[in-house]
Amino acid sequence: MKTKFIIIIFTLLLVMGINSCSKNEYDPEDYITSLLSGEYKKDGIWKLYVTINGSAIEDYGYVRFDSKYLKEADFKFVDIIPNEHVKEYKNIPLLGTEEGCAFTIEDTINEKVIVITGVVSLGEMKINLNI
Repeated sequence: MKTKFIIIIFTLLLVMGINSCSKNEYDPEDYITSLLSGEYKKDGIWKLYVTINGSAIEDYGYVRFDSKYLKEADFKFVDIIPNEHVKEYKNIPLLGTEEGCAFTIEDTINEKVIVITGVVSLGEMKINLNI
């Protein structure tokens, strides 16, 4: 009798454990998002290309890109914007184009208007700062 009781309890625990793991459903949009989210930098796995007023620069940091479903994104610019070590922007709208997900950020830093435009695609990000 004790053995049957242990087997029944063990079976119930096993079934409960299996059911809790079955909630991992594949979401193709979230999968693509996870491929694009990350740190983009000059010498990283995900490449970053930066221009200021259309001219390429060589000395820059990285951009952290986070998005859910590629509708909007959070950006963290580290040593990208002149005279700003770290600058973060939240909930920036993304526009799907043939090149990738395009974005535009307008900000005023030290009384100067800065417009950051860019495109994020699989494996690379291109940004231009208009100052």
